Amino acid sequence: MREPRGILNSHLKTLCVRAGYDQFLDSIHGDIIPPIHMATTYAIQDSEEARCVITGERAGYVYGRFGNPTVHVLEYCFAELEGAEAAIAFASGNAAHRTLVDHFCSPGDNIVLHRDIYGGTGHLIGHRSKLTSSVEARFVEDPTDINSWRACIDEKTQFLFVESPTNPHGNVYDIPGIARIAHDFGRVLVVDSTIASPIIMRPIEHDADIVSHSLSKYATGFSQTMGGILIGSREFVDHIYKNEYRDAGALLAPFHAWLIRVTGISTLYERIQSHAHNTRVVLDGLRGHSRIKRIWHPFSDTNPTRNIALELLDDYTSLIYLELDATPAQTKRIIDYHTLALQAVHLGASETLVTLCQETTHGVLTPEERVLAGIIPNGIRISVGRENPHEILNDILLALKSV
Repeated sequence: MREPRGILNSHLKTLCVRAGYDQFLDSIHGDIIPPIHMATTYAIQDSEEARCVITGERAGYVYGRFGNPTVHVLEYCFAELEGAEAAIAFASGNAAHRTLVDHFCSPGDNIVLHRDIYGGTGHLIGHRSKLTSSVEARFVEDPTDINSWRACIDEKTQFLFVESPTNPHGNVYDIPGIARIAHDFGRVLVVDSTIASPIIMRPIEHDADIVSHSLSKYATGFSQTMGGILIGSREFVDHIYKNEYRDAGALLAPFHAWLIRVTGISTLYERIQSHAHNTRVVLDGLRGHSRIKRIWHPFSDTNPTRNIALELLDDYTSLIYLELDATPAQTKRIIDYHTLALQAVHLGASETLVTLCQETTHGVLTPEERVLAGIIPNGIRISVGRENPHEILNDILLALKSV
């Protein structure tokens, strides 16, 4: 059976350490790591400079809500990692997605997306945007079928949104094919690539227009801060900086940007390698277990999008969703039995984490929406950490034997 390449772009390793910051051009002291610029406001030489910086005619800093040097270092770094022109960071992933809606949509417009996405994103686009902005969420009937995407698009569609791989099932959809559909209609394709990180997949290489990440996950890596980011063209980012970004005020704080860049991104390449290796070991050890009805992962034999995953992903992503042969009550006892894995509504951390998506990550959805998203009461999501992989596997196996 064909296996994933397991070969990462080694240049990304250098970018993780060096991208976005030049010790001689960006610092008067030659600081090896980027300094933290905490100022909320900046002195300006004269009124003409103030006008030029405010209007964007000239680069510079005026007020913290309009941009910050430390945050810009992180943005430049992520743009390089994704192979894009520019990026813009936010206080959270949901703040980034909310900005997308505000940027593209007016009342009466619609967004085309699929149902098996992270519950917070589904609630934001499916409910909050409708209530506050009268923007419709159009869910495709079959996201593996290009024609299902085509059928949902009309003159009021503003963008197509794909989460790939999906959280928690690990479905990987045909980004190049969906991008062609979007471009045929003169629309843009946005891909939430949080679960892959730019180390395992870079959607712009596959014709996506905009990429989003929850920086709180793999980019941070140590559960120490939150953030979100949008990556795309210079024109797209500049427009948001001059409009929605200033108005909404959902900016990423300088200290948080510094933590993500210095402790998170600089170790991202090695951490993703460790996550990938451990996930392969865990999946091999769980295959054929009598207590497991189905294993959801991009490279699972039973995943209907496996062939696309083999084309688009460079290695194993670390999110696994187990459909157990257990009642809801037994499932809760199994997850409560874990001693190494921690119960947490998070992923991409160094620690192995487990959660019942039914009641946590997708708990804001209605029961009907959870069914449509494939979230089941006997499903456990595992974010494979960087501990000894055999100890992770043993912890899962012992929990499965507990009932």
